[in-house]
Amino acid sequence: MKRDRGVAGLGGIVFAVLVVVALSVANPQGGTYDVADVSRFVAEGHRNAAIASSALIALAVAGLVALMAYVSATYLEGGQRGRIAWGSSLLAAGSFLIGWMVILAPSLTVSVGGGPAIEPAVSYTFIETGFGIFLVGGLLLGVALLTFAVFGETAPTWARVLTGLVGVLALFSGAFDPFLAVLLWSLIIGLWLLVSSLRAGAPATAAVRA
Repeated sequence: MKRDRGVAGLGGIVFAVLVVVALSVANPQGGTYDVADVSRFVAEGHRNAAIASSALIALAVAGLVALMAYVSATYLEGGQRGRIAWGSSLLAAGSFLIGWMVILAPSLTVSVGGGPAIEPAVSYTFIETGFGIFLVGGLLLGVALLTFAVFGETAPTWARVLTGLVGVLALFSGAFDPFLAVLLWSLIIGLWLLVSSLRAGAPATAAVRA
């Protein structure tokens, strides 16, 4: 139990940190359209950043899966509610991966695949579409978080309240700023699970309710 809890906690931390790092490394040019910025993003010199950020997102999503697997099985007891949270989490993880690869598709096509130059407007369309898919993942994760907040009765009150607030914000992840709250939630819950799993002499039953 402690080991699973620690792995879940580490997964939450990994998800929060590596998503931010991946965004910083890749620096995708979404939002306001700028020909020069989009061209630099797709340029051959961006190859290493695109590959590295893809690996980082894959690791981040693996961390999210570890976290939500533990939350679904432990606090929702693997029943129907647990399946809803787990299924929503898996869909969210898939959206994050697919969305990121769509964002990087123009850059990977040119810098890695050796494909022909792509018009900046076309590249921008891919980037914005990828962001849309990525943020749908935030909405789907919000469903899982709200399920945990409402039905995770064995979890501490503070965790359920925090998760509920972030779950509501996650439903508006299309604004992107609310998605940052999801990352903060993952970091806080991850630290809580990891630290509590390391407490010396804590009985398993207390660990579940800590």
